[in-house]
Amino acid sequence: MASALGAVAAATLLLTSCAGVATVERAPAGEPRRGGTVTLAWNTEAQSVDPVTCAVGIGVGPCQAIFGALLYYDAVTRKIVPGMAESFTSKDGKAWTLKLRPGVTFTDGTPFDAAAVAFNWQRALDPSQLSPSRAAARMISWQVVDTTTLRVTSPEVNYQLPYQLTEPLAFIGSPTAIQRKGADFATSPVGAGPFVFRSWARGTEMVLERNPGYWDSPRPYIDRFVYKTIPADDQRYNALQAGEVDVMVVVSDKYAGRARAAGLEVVQYAQLGGNGVRLNSRGALADPDLRTAIAKLIDNEQIRAAAFPGEQGAEYFVAEGQPLFDAAAKWPEKDIAGAQRLVDGFRARHGGEKVVLSYVTTAGSPVLTRVAEVLQAQLQQADGLELEIKALDGAGFASALVSGKYDLILNALGGAHPENLYRVFHTKGSGNTAHYSNPIVDRALEQAQSAGDPAVADAAYKTAIRELVATTAYRYWRPAVTSLILRADVYGVEPTYQYWMRPELAWIQE
Repeated sequence: MASALGAVAAATLLLTSCAGVATVERAPAGEPRRGGTVTLAWNTEAQSVDPVTCAVGIGVGPCQAIFGALLYYDAVTRKIVPGMAESFTSKDGKAWTLKLRPGVTFTDGTPFDAAAVAFNWQRALDPSQLSPSRAAARMISWQVVDTTTLRVTSPEVNYQLPYQLTEPLAFIGSPTAIQRKGADFATSPVGAGPFVFRSWARGTEMVLERNPGYWDSPRPYIDRFVYKTIPADDQRYNALQAGEVDVMVVVSDKYAGRARAAGLEVVQYAQLGGNGVRLNSRGALADPDLRTAIAKLIDNEQIRAAAFPGEQGAEYFVAEGQPLFDAAAKWPEKDIAGAQRLVDGFRARHGGEKVVLSYVTTAGSPVLTRVAEVLQAQLQQADGLELEIKALDGAGFASALVSGKYDLILNALGGAHPENLYRVFHTKGSGNTAHYSNPIVDRALEQAQSAGDPAVADAAYKTAIRELVATTAYRYWRPAVTSLILRADVYGVEPTYQYWMRPELAWIQE
């Protein structure tokens, strides 16, 4: 049998092309200490803490804290590592063995065993759950072998399969509590992770407390972890300086610079892709000419100057100097006249009516509001094209993203792992809510999954990326870099997923 996670070695090598972590060096603080509260602030809140609906976007962080994850993507080593599961191994990329940790229980006493994993995955398959994890669950079949073992089968060779157990299929809730609570489980979850859910004041904060029975003792070190919602970047930064929060999340580089100058610590997490928009492939935007027109109207530099002055812009899908960089995957030049011709042609084919599109963004952030306004002005430079801004709260935004009820939507790809390309853009991808379907992209991403040679996989990813740019599936104006800014007495902060940290690793130096 291959060593734990050994079958994903080829995939692991690819992660260096898409991710990086930079931390501020400081003197060692000695051994981790127990006790205290860490409060993290972000601009929106989780849409759900139910395993079948939280494994996308904003909900991933709180769910990891409550349920733990079967596997983790380590942003420092750029490897997939064990979590609630001890190992996930395969010799051929099709037949996999998932080994769980023995003796683990949910906080209600229910065994965290193979049957519990099977129950949760089966629940994700239920269409009535509207689970974003359903597509991932449909990619595999599984069989309980014994209390700590599942046999997992992929119909095709897929060396990227472990990624599915870090996000879409990562979170396992107590079957007993799910069956007893029904719909109420989404607001009073029961897991076996490092923290226990205590309260959630919507739009304000979620409070979690240390799970004394967590398998990885002495973690978690802190007694309490709080997710606080503060929409405006300046307000979060002021709250951090005032000691009202301990860690703030931000995607604007200027705050990282200000924080360093003020003696605060900064951990940064570079992700695949960037901050921009995803375009739906249904309705008016199913027309390739209209999509191309939008690509010609978007001015990255104008958006960056208006909302992110002095920060790095994006000229290519992958930045120069990274292994997946491809000079052919370059955003098109601004061309208002060319866009106008394409819009006129579309209107002529569709009765001459004005084209009205929606742009879904999150509410409450002045920076994102400014982005929306600039984007609206840019698209409306073409006569007959109108963009309506729909600013939604966290739950509403997540609902729109998962349901595909948008024309354009604020979007980043969600992490550093290149499998995110499959998740978002493959016809059968678990996160393909835009209904994008392109045989060239599908074949390339399938080749990347089946490749045992990293060079072959790299070439396949580049093919997919070039086609995504050519068909305007996604457009971003600045690289996605998440900054975690923390007070000097907080240690052990490691970024994970898109905007979060692993709270069980954090501790406070008194």
